[in-house]
Amino acid sequence: MSFTGSLVLSGIGGLVYKYGGQQSERETEVPVGFQSLTIGFFQARIRVFRTRLETLSRTFWRQLVETSGYKYPIRGVSEMFRSGAYFFPWARAFAFYLVLYLTIAFIYFCTILPVYLALLAFLGPIGFAIAYLHFLLHSNMLTMMVMRFTQLHNSLFDLALVHNGKEIFVKTAIQSPTLPKRYYVPLNTYYFWLNYLPWRIFIFGFGFTVLIVLLLISFIPIIGPFIFNALISPFIARIYFSRFLRLKKLDNKQRNDEFYFNFGTYVSFGFVAGQLEILPFVSGLIYSSNSVGGGLFAIKALDSEHAAAPSGATAAATAAVSGSQARQDTTVA
Repeated sequence: MSFTGSLVLSGIGGLVYKYGGQQSERETEVPVGFQSLTIGFFQARIRVFRTRLETLSRTFWRQLVETSGYKYPIRGVSEMFRSGAYFFPWARAFAFYLVLYLTIAFIYFCTILPVYLALLAFLGPIGFAIAYLHFLLHSNMLTMMVMRFTQLHNSLFDLALVHNGKEIFVKTAIQSPTLPKRYYVPLNTYYFWLNYLPWRIFIFGFGFTVLIVLLLISFIPIIGPFIFNALISPFIARIYFSRFLRLKKLDNKQRNDEFYFNFGTYVSFGFVAGQLEILPFVSGLIYSSNSVGGGLFAIKALDSEHAAAPSGATAAATAAVSGSQARQDTTVA
């Protein structure tokens, strides 16, 4: 029950995270014509995949180390406990974590733990110790799956920016009436029924299968939760960085590009953040410090963008060309 309940709550939170806080806009450049709806569709998917793969192979290892993403979860801990400004937000998040963890742990204790005790009974006292330790780690892992989608980290992320000199950026973004766009494909098109819907079903089915495999790995006594968090590390970072990308008003296509074009950075940050979230109770605090660490990394990114910003005319021309190309290749991505 704790396992199923965690999946359901994570799924609901994931839907809110994916679709909430945005304005829907109809996709205008929907492919038409026989060639575009057949071989052209697959050519576009292959082109997107090849572009992302080439970018990953060229930048992954450099981003993994040079961007220093792995340092920011640690810096988040230092920043959060050094300033009293973060106290009430992290205390609120920790209180919610406690309630959630104790609930999931209790259900786990009554349902799944007896299975481990029976399977490991042949090891004697050592088997019982392994079962109970895994119970603590695994129930915490399931709790954190839900916690990351609560979006309680948004206030801490914003506070980290405000507390470190980016108040204007945060206030401007929040007060702006413009929400990030999420493009959708209209139902009354051949493209939706012949290409988009079957493709999305395949993608969601593949993703669900991968998730089930990862969750099965997490059932390995003691080391399972460590492996699980390591394997989902880029997606952990994606959740913590999502607030930044939405404050920048990036649409869903641009956010996808950010993820793949900076994959090494996401792995670097997410791996350390995920491993710090392993221990029960401590992870309730680390959830908040990782949010602060994400804010500190966003400050670094903003400073880098400001330093490298081209002239207005050049920026406008570059944005126009990039946007046009992105729409051609990632329509419906």
